Amino acid sequence: MTSPLLRKPRTTAPWKRAARAASLALLLAATTVPALAQNPAKSPSGGKTVYFQKPADGTLPVAGGGTEVAAWATQPPLPGGAGQPKAPVPPDLGIDIKKATQLPTRDKIFSIPDDATLEQVILSRLREDERAAGRAPYLKYGPDLRPPDSPASAAAWLRGYLQYGLPVQFPPLPDVSGGIAYKPKTGSYTPMQEYYDALYVVHRRLHFEERNAERYGWDLGIIQPFVSTMYFYKDVLLWPNSLASGCAYGFWDTNAGKCLPGSPTPYFLYPPGLTVTGGAVEGAVITGAAFIIP
Repeated sequence: MTSPLLRKPRTTAPWKRAARAASLALLLAATTVPALAQNPAKSPSGGKTVYFQKPADGTLPVAGGGTEVAAWATQPPLPGGAGQPKAPVPPDLGIDIKKATQLPTRDKIFSIPDDATLEQVILSRLREDERAAGRAPYLKYGPDLRPPDSPASAAAWLRGYLQYGLPVQFPPLPDVSGGIAYKPKTGSYTPMQEYYDALYVVHRRLHFEERNAERYGWDLGIIQPFVSTMYFYKDVLLWPNSLASGCAYGFWDTNAGKCLPGSPTPYFLYPPGLTVTGGAVEGAVITGAAFIIP
């Protein structure tokens, strides 16, 4: 008989322990969330969180007691309630905001004037600003550097010259060359030669060539041997013409104007290529052969 002290102690099943742990976790979560919802100002880290809401009437508390109206409360709201408007431009700037932010025309943006024209444009703009401000436009900047073309403008220019003196001149540009004339670096290079390779092949004259079958790959089936034989006899008959033409114009030919080998081209009937020299020699050979061969 086994003693009760030596018996194996009773253990709990693993799935029961997992179920108890899950139940405990759900119980703690259910009791913690309502507590945080009732006291939102207290952060979990132990610090303090300050919540501020903008008052609807625009009054703010002032130290020492009392209230004051905020600046944003005096401005009218934007249509649709899209936030507060931007701060207005101070009226004491003395410039026209619309005119200063308006882009010029395309011909003025993309043009590159010379120095004299640019100086005239700057002076004209400054005189316009003086005239817009109610001051004499030529009192501060003087007349133009050169008189205008029209008689009325020339009279006004002469009046301004006699009244305000010499025109305003821009300071002279510094001489950055040091008195040395500009000389491009490539001007001292030795002349060079350039060779151009033409995109064609020069070869000797082909006296016996069936261009449709041999160059472009035409195949007429069972009649192709007969057609090739007829082409060969034709080339033999015109061989004197081809030789004489080579003596007159050169024993060479090119592939200029021809399609590449194997190109899908139509079946052309090419001319025999008779020339005056070749035709004369061809006639003499045929006539001589008629006398020689009975």
